[in-house]
Amino acid sequence: MNSNKNKFIIPFAGYPIFVIQKGFYVNDDELNFIKNIEYNNHVDINNLKLSKNEDVLEFQQLKRLKNFIKESLDDYVSNILEVNNSFSFCQSWSTIQNGKTKHPSHTHPNHLISSVYYVKTEKTELIFNINRSILQDGYYFKYDVKNHNVFNSHSYKVILKQGDIDGNNGLVSEVDIIFFPGQLHHESSINDEKERIVMGSSFFIEGKLGSQQGYDNLDITNNKRKEY
Repeated sequence: MNSNKNKFIIPFAGYPIFVIQKGFYVNDDELNFIKNIEYNNHVDINNLKLSKNEDVLEFQQLKRLKNFIKESLDDYVSNILEVNNSFSFCQSWSTIQNGKTKHPSHTHPNHLISSVYYVKTEKTELIFNINRSILQDGYYFKYDVKNHNVFNSHSYKVILKQGDIDGNNGLVSEVDIIFFPGQLHHESSINDEKERIVMGSSFFIEGKLGSQQGYDNLDITNNKRKEY
């Protein structure tokens, strides 16, 4: 795992997982706004509410949070993926978990990059999964693993906790936001808290790709989200 002060790169099975710790927190007005967004109960998961709106970061009340996520995305694309292409928001949504529940393993189809920002949590784990570890890919042996790491494991946990900084209601996460490829399976640990609030976002490439003379040109326009 490569690290640089408040940024961590986890090359789990070759997937670039980017963890940022900047001490960014939502203020009371933003938190209350997120709590009062209209929600639906998840059809398959008890005690999990999902925002009806799929573009919640387009609300003016959350512009500060959106800007933080976009700046972090640009950091991921430019300094971790090291490509010059532009990426923009596809969707953004919020979830609220109450009681003992978990978000099961899933991916984000049709989205190249996904992110998770923890609005409110005391302690949780974001768990990434693959079918086989890198060591088992191709030749499937059952190794006698001494210590689990990103090369010999088929799952990896990012542990998230919150501290109380300057009395800001304990809403400052030691891990602010995580970026990862949308096709990577991920799930949450069981919620043992009264309330866990998460903001999810997804992104797609936009602009011109290919070369002028390679007969491989592609121009992608991502529909701009409307502000509320």
